[in-house]
Amino acid sequence: MNIHNPAPAPDRKTAVDVVPRQRAWRYPVPSAARRYVAPVLFALIAGIDGLGTSIAFAALIFAGPLAAGFSMGVGVILMSSIVMALWIALRSRYPSSIGQVQEASIAILATAIATATLQLELAPEEVKVATAFAILGSSAVVTGVVFWLFGLGRFGRLVRFMPYPVVAGFLAGSGWLLIQGAVMMIIGDRNLVDLLVRPEGQQAVANLYVAVVFAIVMVFALRRSTSPLTMPLVLLGGGLLFYGMLAVIGVDSEQARAMQWLPAMPSGPGFALPQPLEIVSTANWSVVLQAMPAIISVALLGMVGLLLNTSGLEVATRQEIDADAELRTTGIANIVAGGFGGAPGFTGLSMTLLANRMGAKARSVGIATALMLALMLPFAGELAGAMPTFVAAGLMIALGVELIQDWLWRTRTQLPRMEWLVVLAIPLGMAAFGFMGGMALGLALSIASFVYNYARLSVIRVNASLRERKSSIDRPPAENSLIELEGEQVQVLELQEFLFFGTAEQIIEAIRRRQQDRSRLSLRFVVIDFRRVSGMDAAAAATFVKIRNLLAGSEVELVFSSLSPEIEQALARNGIDFVSDPSVGRERDLDHALERCEERLIAAISREDTWQDIEDYFAQTIGPSARLKDLVASMEEIRLQPGDRFIRAGEPGEDLFLLWTGRAKVEAVLANGKRLRLRTVKPGVVLGEIAIYRGGPRTADVVAEVPSTVYRLARRQLRYLEQADPELALLVHRLCATTLAERLTIANRVVQSLHE
Repeated sequence: MNIHNPAPAPDRKTAVDVVPRQRAWRYPVPSAARRYVAPVLFALIAGIDGLGTSIAFAALIFAGPLAAGFSMGVGVILMSSIVMALWIALRSRYPSSIGQVQEASIAILATAIATATLQLELAPEEVKVATAFAILGSSAVVTGVVFWLFGLGRFGRLVRFMPYPVVAGFLAGSGWLLIQGAVMMIIGDRNLVDLLVRPEGQQAVANLYVAVVFAIVMVFALRRSTSPLTMPLVLLGGGLLFYGMLAVIGVDSEQARAMQWLPAMPSGPGFALPQPLEIVSTANWSVVLQAMPAIISVALLGMVGLLLNTSGLEVATRQEIDADAELRTTGIANIVAGGFGGAPGFTGLSMTLLANRMGAKARSVGIATALMLALMLPFAGELAGAMPTFVAAGLMIALGVELIQDWLWRTRTQLPRMEWLVVLAIPLGMAAFGFMGGMALGLALSIASFVYNYARLSVIRVNASLRERKSSIDRPPAENSLIELEGEQVQVLELQEFLFFGTAEQIIEAIRRRQQDRSRLSLRFVVIDFRRVSGMDAAAAATFVKIRNLLAGSEVELVFSSLSPEIEQALARNGIDFVSDPSVGRERDLDHALERCEERLIAAISREDTWQDIEDYFAQTIGPSARLKDLVASMEEIRLQPGDRFIRAGEPGEDLFLLWTGRAKVEAVLANGKRLRLRTVKPGVVLGEIAIYRGGPRTADVVAEVPSTVYRLARRQLRYLEQADPELALLVHRLCATTLAERLTIANRVVQSLHE
């Protein structure tokens, strides 16, 4: 299955960014100065954006029982953004790539960390915080290792086989997790009664209401404005309005913190990063291991996001980018970030394209962004403590709404209904059963949808009889007539694609319908050809045992052809006996299987019952005539030994031949000198009828395989008869026309069978 991307267009960075809807936003900066000014201007915007989202991400993760790690969480996520921006700027194949921590990953990890914290309810505070950083850092390390290994093995293209509805559903589900996390950030674990009755609960509801209003303002502003300053200005405006309100009502910061308007700050220094050794020694690693499914899903979802962002960047910039090199580069950055408990991330498409629009297209733009974030890092704790809770929660809600809008709402018109229902089921499953439940539901529905859709594809390429699918043996008209009459007793099934339990039932149904068709002759043979079959699972192999039992009860022989060693072994393991079972046959290819059935059908008719001599043959082929004896006299009898070549490729086509006794083969010489057998010729077949009219060189050799007799009529002799004896010449033309009509009829039936 490749990922089909209907290209929804997020306004901001998402886990899988695509080309944004923004109009080209240009600064009136002279081209000479733009080289230096544009990176600084962009770095200022990116710095504000990175700081705001880092605080919001940390508030989402380090809330309630983990509040003691909030300031360190801000520093860690901000430090991760610095590592991503700097390393990707230095090593990316696209110079102005901007690395970022992605919100979809944070949404999944926040849920995993919250679940882990519940398991550590009785553990000391430092164990809970250390475990949270261990999960965060492990996710970055696992993401980095997966990225690096896939990039090293140049397997980046394989991730595109991940079903698109699953990717879109996970991203929409991540949006729900962001919204859910933002709500829990404000109301905590209070129940409904507490929220409605107790004063602190009512205060939390009021704070949530303000956060929702701020989120609506943020979404509206991002939808209405194309300026990259929109989000920073809304964040700044919300903060100024908040502090202006505090000044008017006379509330200081400590009172605001008590009312949950500002985040609770732990005692101690304002800025600190967790110590890696302390994380390793303090964290509960059994709980970290239980979060591994979420960690792995972050890695896989991140890889899809990086590769789709790379593809979007190639489209937007019309520049080819080595996706595997990007995986290796981003993998190293994630491993470094994970070493100090940081968060995973990768190149953000929207920010990278924004830098291009501003004229910042060199590696300096990413370096400047990293430096700007580094300047903010020492003050991250103070800035985090000063950001109003409703601003952080409102930002998370706005980002969640954007993800749901882009990956759930828009895809409803871009995906088939069944695929969109898979997208819808994942966020609904996450809401009802949690992250792991939603992920399991999404994968299960995706697999079921795949099986259902794939099972609808026909694995039967051709379903015909021997009348439409003859072997390559050239037979006389009498034998062809017999096959025409009796060929319906043979069903020929040419299979294709991969056979599994969902498609193998089609084969049984096709055979069962043919057996029940009373308007046709009863079956004697069923030929199943595997030349175009790529593989088969055990359930499909067991299906052919059912077919064998179904046919054996009706005394119908089952003939397999073109079996690969793997498929033959699978059939044998499941009970198909190719050695001693008389109802099962095996041929190396379809042509030999068809020949086998043809020979069985005509075995009861001897040559003597077909014609007595050559005059009798002509009478049965072109009709009775008093001149048949003269026709035989006009032809030259030639006796051949095995290996004699009576038609040679490249020689002029000047003769008409009738193979009277023996057997011959038609073969061509390949470019490497090897000879390829094209078909077998049996007695009563006319050869060279086309060349007798068109002339030109012969295209293949015809060689006697056994002692044989042929009759030859030279082209010049035919031209002489046309002048001297038109009646006799007419018999020759009738013979050629009959032969051509016979072959055209067979060819038309083959073409028709391939298009039914």
